[in-house]
Amino acid sequence: METPRSFMSENDSTGTPDAEVPKATMSLSSRMYLRFTSEVDPGWADLILLGCFFVAGIVDSVVYNKYTCFVSMQTGNTIFLGLGVSDLPTNSPKHNWVKSLVAISSFSLGAFFFARYHRYLGGLKRWVIMSSFAIQTGLMLITSALISSGIATKGPQHSNNPASTDNGGGYFDWVELCPIALLAFQSAGQIVASRVLKYNSMPTLVLTSLYCDLFSDPNLLTAGLFEDPDRNRRAASAIALFVGALIGGVLSKSSWGYSVALWIATGLKACMVIAWLLWKRKPQDQK
Repeated sequence: METPRSFMSENDSTGTPDAEVPKATMSLSSRMYLRFTSEVDPGWADLILLGCFFVAGIVDSVVYNKYTCFVSMQTGNTIFLGLGVSDLPTNSPKHNWVKSLVAISSFSLGAFFFARYHRYLGGLKRWVIMSSFAIQTGLMLITSALISSGIATKGPQHSNNPASTDNGGGYFDWVELCPIALLAFQSAGQIVASRVLKYNSMPTLVLTSLYCDLFSDPNLLTAGLFEDPDRNRRAASAIALFVGALIGGVLSKSSWGYSVALWIATGLKACMVIAWLLWKRKPQDQK
C-alpha cells in the first residue's frame, strides 16, 4: 500500500521530510495537513467494524419490518427478487420485488463507488476513511429525516388505498424506494471499509460465510480465550448484529417507533467519523 507522500515544511529549507520536523516548529496548517493525509493504524479497528455490525442489525431489522426487504443482506434480497418475478408470495403487493431489485442495485453501485473512492484517493488515509464514513452518515441522516417527517412511512398498512393489489397483499408506495436505495448504498461502504482495513473475517453485513468460517475453525474449542483473534472477532460480530437487530425490533414496536431506531444508528455512524479523526496514526515503519 502506498505510504503518505512527504511534503516540505514551510520553514524547512534543508529538504528534511516533514515527519522529521518537530511538530512544535510546524505551522498549524502543516500539522493539520500531516494529520489528515497520514494513514490510520488498522490495529484495533475491528472495534469500529463491530459497531458497523451493530448498526447493520438495527438498520436491517427496521427496514425489513417497514418495507419487507433488506438493505445490507443481499442474499435475502436475491431470493425475494426471484420469488417476486413469479408473483410470490401470493399475499405480497404485485411489484414488491422492485424493492429488492433497488436494494441490490444500490448496494452494487455503493460497492463500486466506495471501492474506487478508497483505491484512488488512498485507502487508509485519515481524510479518506473519515469522509467515507461521513458520506454513509449523511445518507443515513437523509433517510432518518424522510422517515421522521412521514414522507416515507406510509407503509403496507394502507391496504384500502386504490393502489392496493387485488390479492390482498397491501399497499406498495413507490416513495419507499428512496430510503431503501439510500440505506443500501451506504451499507456497501461498511463492507468496503472492512476490506480496506484488512479485516476480511468481518464483512460487517452478512453472517452466512462468517458462521461457516467460525464453526470450521480447527481451534474453535481448543484455543485459549485470546489465542484465536479471528474466532473471537467472528463470534463478537454475530453477537453485535443480533443485538442490533434485537434493539431495532424492540424500538420499532415501542412508542418511539422506527425513526428513533434509525436516528440511533445514524448517531453511531457519526461517532465513527469522530473516532477516525482521533484514531492513532499508522507507524512510519509499516507499509
